[in-house]
Amino acid sequence: MRGDVIHKESGWEFITVGSRWGWHPPRGLLGWCHFLGLMLVKLARLLWWLTRLLGGIVVGNPVPAAVAALLLSAAVLGPSWATVGAAVVVAVVLGGWFWVRPVSFDTWVTSRARRWVRRRRYRRRWPDLMAAVKATVTDRRRRMLAPHIARVRSGRFADVLTVRLPDGITSDGFAEATPAIAEAMRARDARIIGHGPRRWLPAWLTARLPAEFAPGPRRPGVVRLRLAFGDPLVHTVTAPVPLNTDAVDLTAVPIGQRDDGTSWLLRLLGTHVLLAGATGSGKGSVLWSLLAAVGPAIRDGTVRVVGIDPKGGMELGFGRELFHQLVTVDGPGGDTDVVAFLEELADEADRRAATLAGHARSLRPSVDMPLLLVVVDELASLTSFIADNRLRQRGEAALGRLLTKGRAPGMCVVGAIQDPRKDVLKYRDLFPTRIALRLVEAGAVDLVLGDGARRRGARCDHISETAPGVGHVVEDGTAAVARVRAAYLTDDDVRRLAVTYRPGTAPAPTLVGLPGGIA
Repeated sequence: MRGDVIHKESGWEFITVGSRWGWHPPRGLLGWCHFLGLMLVKLARLLWWLTRLLGGIVVGNPVPAAVAALLLSAAVLGPSWATVGAAVVVAVVLGGWFWVRPVSFDTWVTSRARRWVRRRRYRRRWPDLMAAVKATVTDRRRRMLAPHIARVRSGRFADVLTVRLPDGITSDGFAEATPAIAEAMRARDARIIGHGPRRWLPAWLTARLPAEFAPGPRRPGVVRLRLAFGDPLVHTVTAPVPLNTDAVDLTAVPIGQRDDGTSWLLRLLGTHVLLAGATGSGKGSVLWSLLAAVGPAIRDGTVRVVGIDPKGGMELGFGRELFHQLVTVDGPGGDTDVVAFLEELADEADRRAATLAGHARSLRPSVDMPLLLVVVDELASLTSFIADNRLRQRGEAALGRLLTKGRAPGMCVVGAIQDPRKDVLKYRDLFPTRIALRLVEAGAVDLVLGDGARRRGARCDHISETAPGVGHVVEDGTAAVARVRAAYLTDDDVRRLAVTYRPGTAPAPTLVGLPGGIA
């Protein structure tokens, strides 16, 4: 090992510490040749290190490098008024750039400098960090092996590290160290993300590979760690509204933005959506963004929306014209009517399944048989909050039938809930798509997104109250967690949306007002 070596001269009283790499004069011609060869190798390594260092600075920070070269050349030529003038001009230009175009300045100057500093930090701190978090194993030669960084993809807001794991360390075990890695690397957040397609193989060659051996979203021995240093989701997201029905893809509905800059796409056809979040977490933003994205399909009749609002229409009532049927729950008799409405929806699922039996295994929405979107503002009001035991059992049975049988015949339940515990929502596992916004308790994250989701980076209990609509989702087909933010629509936006996309080919909207409230 490198470091200090202890030489014991005589007994234990005289102990001297000397460097193993102390210089001793070479002996003979072979000794001097060996010494000169070592010096040349070390000189070559030093020159290579300096080349990489300077090249990284120039390539990664072109503007600061150009400014430094200009000032250095002016200083070499000698101090003069020209040097002072050049420095003043450079300072004025950079200051004006920063003041007039701060985003552009950050992209080309400060952001690139931060990337260069972060790369140096990874190289310097990673080995000690792996030892500190005990992410190491010992082989049969008693060598200590640790995960090492194979590749770094730097971005303005985050870096993606491709980490290769030694034998004996699993991806789940490595995920437990993500909080410590985030702290050590001065990152806001650290989480494990999925693997994309192998871009180093051409498409024509990838198409010829056997499907049985095609790379999946998870690759053994390799994990991708995303370290976030900035938050692009601090800004309000504008809802994307398609212009016509052909632009509406019910398998990929854009309702917001992901923290990697891409659109947040949500599947509606063939699934149910569970939306969990505390009060004020932005559940309304998700619901209205969803309805805005499918607005043309609602207008043309290929999507029909029904809703249940236990708040007397305070939430869904703003866009009542979009709903074919809107039920508001208020008063002592409201529970009975809501359960009866659920049972009608469950019966509709049975009728649709009988119609499609022998013809199709899944529905292709049309005007004759549209996608039926069931929006429930608070699922607990349909089950756990019903005082009458028999009525609650009927409601739970109807909801179970609807969730079990409704997916294939084109019925999608989008249910919002504040408390996702098992005793509040028994059919949580029947929702394939789950969204977790800000939650009060850390244990609720795994209840919504699945076991280990919080360990992989979905810290929904750390989301700020001033960031409504921000949450985490689990990507389809993988265990990777993505951070997202739903678009925000004001009350006026919702009213304009309801007027613009009011159903035209479908029957006129029917509003069902229950005792004690008006929809």
